[in-house]
Amino acid sequence: MIFIQNIWSLLLEMSPFLLMGFLFSGILSVILTVDTITKYLGSNSFRSIFLASLFGVPLPLCSCGVIPVFSYLRKHGASKSSTTSFLISTPQTGVDSILVTYSLLGPIFAIFRPIIAFISGLIGGALISVLDSDYDDTIDKSIECDEDCCDEESSTIYRIFNYGFVKLPQDIVTPLIVGIICAVLISYFIPHNYFENIGTGILGMFIMLILGIPSYICATASVPIALALHLKGFSMGALIVFLMSGPATNMATISVAIKQLGKKSAVIYLFSIILCSFSAGLIFDSLFPELRVEQALNSSMHMLPYWLQSISVLALVLILANALRLSYTKNESIEEGNNQQTLFIKGMTCNRCVESVTKSLNKISGVKVLGLNLKSGKATIDCELKNMSLVKQVIDDLGYNIKE
Repeated sequence: MIFIQNIWSLLLEMSPFLLMGFLFSGILSVILTVDTITKYLGSNSFRSIFLASLFGVPLPLCSCGVIPVFSYLRKHGASKSSTTSFLISTPQTGVDSILVTYSLLGPIFAIFRPIIAFISGLIGGALISVLDSDYDDTIDKSIECDEDCCDEESSTIYRIFNYGFVKLPQDIVTPLIVGIICAVLISYFIPHNYFENIGTGILGMFIMLILGIPSYICATASVPIALALHLKGFSMGALIVFLMSGPATNMATISVAIKQLGKKSAVIYLFSIILCSFSAGLIFDSLFPELRVEQALNSSMHMLPYWLQSISVLALVLILANALRLSYTKNESIEEGNNQQTLFIKGMTCNRCVESVTKSLNKISGVKVLGLNLKSGKATIDCELKNMSLVKQVIDDLGYNIKE
């Protein structure tokens, strides 16, 4: 019963803000299209780095969801420095995660988090510009964006609500549910302030860094976990490290960074995240040494009426239930093809991954994707054997792997 009550309390706090985040995310998906962003990132100037980091802050893309967008930007002429800036700032925050951060960790933390994401993107891009700049202006910039966000056939309202309340929930539903359950389990089984001796200072930040860098952690889903860890003794500065390094990196993102940017730039990319996350954590603890979540929340978190929170919980549950339905009960029917080949692709984590793989493969002459399942990774394609090496190369360039 206590377990259920804790889940209910957590949902009451975050649901209204998460729903608002979904709506704003849908609006941003129409305004900040991939094609629009690409137009401003085509040089190795500070302006491009600045805009890349700025554009990345509000976009609701996780560390794996940003991969196909990052690959698109590189192929369409964006410089190393600007794409690195985008790769660093984008996964750390999104308008949905910022609002959830406000609901669970308070206004100070919610303001500090996107500012640091923006600054870290600037620093990472600037380091690449100075240390490893080899901008290639021969890349074809004439190819038009074919992402769903650029689809002009559907109405603007439809695209806003379809992305905000259907596609985005599909992308985060599993990590969000896991994050909520993990947060409640931590709260239930671990005593209050259990990690107080190791959760503060450099040691606490180092622990958060080790946990965050290799793992796939959604920017929104990580917030409930961060709250639970703070209540068990980790400082809010340590949470900064966790919320920066976790969403901004995972093994798939690092792999793509090596392929698209080169080993030197990939090392600079990782170094800048580590440097910025530690610095941000130390700065936050020095500016607000006594700040606790309880203090941050008391001033602003319980202003919403209970009935509104309850309705928001119900709406969120329905949206997430629909996202699960779409993810796990999708029609598995496969078209017929003359030369059917089957592959199993590892590393896809969201619908954007599926769309990116499908569209990239369909652009190859003589290749057509007949079916692609996100959960199993099973891809059925119509392709002659002589083109299979090219198919595998395209999948590899996007940052995914083929199961042998």
